[in-house]
Amino acid sequence: MPTNEEIEQEFDQLVQNFEAMKTSALNREGLVEILAKHPLYEIEPFYFEHWDECIDDESSLLVSSEEDLNPEEDTLFTHWVNVDMEQRKTHFRREHLGETIYYDTVFEYHDDYIKSATVFFSPKKIEPIRLDYLQLKGNIPQHYTKVRKHGLLNKEYRSEDGLLQGYFAYSDSNDGNVVVDFEYTPDSAALNSIVLTNKSSNKQIIIYQRPKKGQNIANVLAQLEENMVEEITQQIQEKVRINEKVYCILLQYGSQGPFPPAVAIGLESEYDEEYMIGAADMHYYSEDDTLPIDLYTPEIEEAEVFVRQNRDMMKLSEDEFDRWMDKVEALYLRVCKRLYHMDFSMSFHKTDHFLVYASDLDVWNDEEYIEKMRAYIVKNKN
Repeated sequence: MPTNEEIEQEFDQLVQNFEAMKTSALNREGLVEILAKHPLYEIEPFYFEHWDECIDDESSLLVSSEEDLNPEEDTLFTHWVNVDMEQRKTHFRREHLGETIYYDTVFEYHDDYIKSATVFFSPKKIEPIRLDYLQLKGNIPQHYTKVRKHGLLNKEYRSEDGLLQGYFAYSDSNDGNVVVDFEYTPDSAALNSIVLTNKSSNKQIIIYQRPKKGQNIANVLAQLEENMVEEITQQIQEKVRINEKVYCILLQYGSQGPFPPAVAIGLESEYDEEYMIGAADMHYYSEDDTLPIDLYTPEIEEAEVFVRQNRDMMKLSEDEFDRWMDKVEALYLRVCKRLYHMDFSMSFHKTDHFLVYASDLDVWNDEEYIEKMRAYIVKNKN
């Protein structure tokens, strides 16, 4: 397998050499074309799980008729695959973006490594996208190298009894402080989760979590509501001590990733009825370490991962996106109402006009939340 330097040099020459690689791949005997609405295969272990994909056994990814493909929502892929069913291998793949616009990927198989290379083609430009190498030892992945325009990434795998346990990752932007563990379901080789640990901060992030049996968006959102109310309440009660009166608790989120929110606490001296400041402008704010609240708990993270797996924002239609954001806003409104009634007297004293509200950074709908919360407060005053 080539060195990092040789792989980078190969990437720089990828456009010039790609046509010969493509010709070699397609000249193999016995190739068949398979149409799909999914890329189906990458040489990196657990590639799709790293990108929040969990494909259940009932999912239909292949295209055998016009009814299998929605041209407005689905992307079409053509795979050139050998017909040996025991060792079926993809040798060439095209992702169709238009009649003359597409991504082409070549796959090569060698005794001790697998290689893939992707180039973008359009009438206006041809450019290299990525070049990947996976080094093998006895068919077990040992080392993965990926180079793109923005740099090079290496993964050094760990294995036990032929099963991958995880990897160390290092790139131009980190010094190897990233450790990733693969966790499997009991008595099974089925991947259950991928957990990343930053050794410098010892902080863990769930990259992937296999959905639990019976999980759906409705019950995950219901549990997420319970977890957020519990964590915010408990962490404020245990960790926060503020001498000045407080006029608000603000939960701030973004449309693309609404969970978990950032949390801010507004002081009476910061209050301006005509201009309600944003979370980042408040003295106590969870994102800049002035408010010791961390909502990246395992329960909230697992719910957030499930939402990502089931709500690809880039693929939602405008109507689907609007309906989803209505659900998000309704959830946050319920959380705000419940937090309003919590006892925070050990942490701070409330002003007479105290309220809890939320805000979507992408649409700045804080006034809408404030109006609804004030109406709720008036209605529920003793």
